[in-house]
Amino acid sequence: MRIFFIILLAFLSPQILYPQSGYVNSEWSDDPLESVVENHTYSLITPVLLRHSYTTDSEKNNADNAQRFFDKPGVGFVSSAVIPGSAQIANRNWFRAGLYMALEAISIYMIVDYRNRGINGEKRYERFADDNWSVVRYAEWLVNYHDIHSISNPYLAQLRSMLEGMEPTFDPSKEWSQIDITILRNVEKHTPYFTTDQLNALHFSHLMPRYGSQQYYELISKYYQYQAGWRDYHDYHDQLGHTNGSFQQRYFIDRNGVYASPFFFHGGVLSKQFNSDFRRSRTFTHLLIANHFISAFDAYFTISLKQNRINATSTLIPGEQLVITYSF
Repeated sequence: MRIFFIILLAFLSPQILYPQSGYVNSEWSDDPLESVVENHTYSLITPVLLRHSYTTDSEKNNADNAQRFFDKPGVGFVSSAVIPGSAQIANRNWFRAGLYMALEAISIYMIVDYRNRGINGEKRYERFADDNWSVVRYAEWLVNYHDIHSISNPYLAQLRSMLEGMEPTFDPSKEWSQIDITILRNVEKHTPYFTTDQLNALHFSHLMPRYGSQQYYELISKYYQYQAGWRDYHDYHDQLGHTNGSFQQRYFIDRNGVYASPFFFHGGVLSKQFNSDFRRSRTFTHLLIANHFISAFDAYFTISLKQNRINATSTLIPGEQLVITYSF
């Protein structure tokens, strides 16, 4: 509903403020709505802001010079490049003026709206991730992953020693003060994938980004190598029946995400949503810029063509050897 009123107001504003009117000579007009003030005739429906009362010839000449100034294509280009629709208003192209102003208002509104949605969505996702993803739990899973698959890793002993006495708290400020990210990354560099389809030739594709970075929040809910850090990971595998003899299944990675827990996917949904909002905000920013350029070039060519429509032609009609024709 708000967008509807913005469109309506922006579209109608030039026609409300600048309805078409013209200078009418009182000697030719029979319209009872017209009145004469100091030898100048005005229509009573002409907006106050558009009524011109010239007390001297100098004032009228200044007004004419100003009008000629705005009739220059270059001036129209700059005017509409700064404020879309402004040159169209000066040249009484009401429909196009309303269209450009409506697009301007809509674009600005949508840019701000989607950007605010993106900011709020990003904060909501980060809070969810901070409450439900643990680097300590992920590191413990890595150690057990190596043990179950008998993986030789030159940095595993350092990671195992670092984790002694630690328990997952899901408090990032506490956990990250205890984790040496360099050791964790070194282990990841030498960790191969063991997947449910037995394709284990490749090593982990990503290294843990620093906590709080944009990459950190993106990776933990996007790549399956980080699935075990989520709070519900082991509970989910209990539900899958990965206990007792099947316990080691929770240390495999399924390429289709079957072994990833609901929190992993919920984080992905939240991340996708706020990124989508930011992209839409950028799309409307591009529309806003395009509207400025299109309005500017439209004003330039419209004014140029308007001036080129004035033609001087000769005629054989007595007393009218030269006729100036203006084509609309």
